[in-house]
Amino acid sequence: MLTTALRATPSATSSKSFVRRLEACGGVAAAEIAILEAALHAPETYRAGELLHPPRPGAPPFFMVSGWACLARLLDDGRRQVLAFLLPGDGVGFDLLTQSRESTSVLALTPVKVQRVRQSLLGEITGCPGVNRALAVASDQQQTRLIDQVVRLGRQTAYERCAHLLLELHGRLAEIGETQGDAFRLPVKQEVLADALGLSLVHVNRTLQQLRRDQLVEVHGGAAILKDRQALAATCEYRSGST
Repeated sequence: MLTTALRATPSATSSKSFVRRLEACGGVAAAEIAILEAALHAPETYRAGELLHPPRPGAPPFFMVSGWACLARLLDDGRRQVLAFLLPGDGVGFDLLTQSRESTSVLALTPVKVQRVRQSLLGEITGCPGVNRALAVASDQQQTRLIDQVVRLGRQTAYERCAHLLLELHGRLAEIGETQGDAFRLPVKQEVLADALGLSLVHVNRTLQQLRRDQLVEVHGGAAILKDRQALAATCEYRSGST
C-alpha cells in the first residue's frame, strides 16, 4: 500500500528535519548546526487540534520536528482561514508571517513534535552566518507562498487552487526527503484543504474527483499521487522555485 510505504520512509520520523530544511535553504556548517541544536529545548509533543504558538507577541520561535500544523485566522462564528501550512523542518516565529500575534494562531493538524529555542540562546543562533542566511531564505520563501495563497484565493478557479496547493506541498516535502517520487503523505482531511482553499468541503471533493478523472492527481488513504506534474503545473501556472 502507498500509505504504508510512505509511513516507512526513514526521513518521516527523523528528528533532523529542521536540519534538512535549513540545508535546503543554503549552506550551513556542521559547527553551526551543533550550536543550533544546543540552543533548543527538549522536544515537546502536541495532539491534533492543540495550539502550538500562543497568540501573544514575544513567544519563543521553534522548529517543527514532525507532523503538520497550520497558521490560521479563526473567526468568531467558528469559520477558519488557513493562511499557511507548517511542515516538518519549518521554523516558526523567525519571520514576520509566523511570529506570534493576537490575530493568528498556530494549530496542530496532526500529532506534532516541536523544539523551541531557548530565549537566552537566541543570539547564539542569529550569530551563525549560515543559519542566518538559511532562515532568511526560508522567510523569503514563506512570503512568496503567502503571495501564492493570495492569488489562489483571489483569482484562481477551484481546479487551479487544488492543483497549485498539491504541487506546493509536494515540492516542500521533497526538499526534506519526505516524498516517494510523485507521491507524498497528505495526513489532513478535506475539511482542512477547504479551509486553506476558501472552498466548501463539497467543492473540494468534487474538484479532487475531477483531477482524478483527468488523470492528474490521485488522493486517497492519507496520501496523494501527482500523476503528471508537468501538466498539473501548466494547469495552474505553478512555479517550482516558489516552494
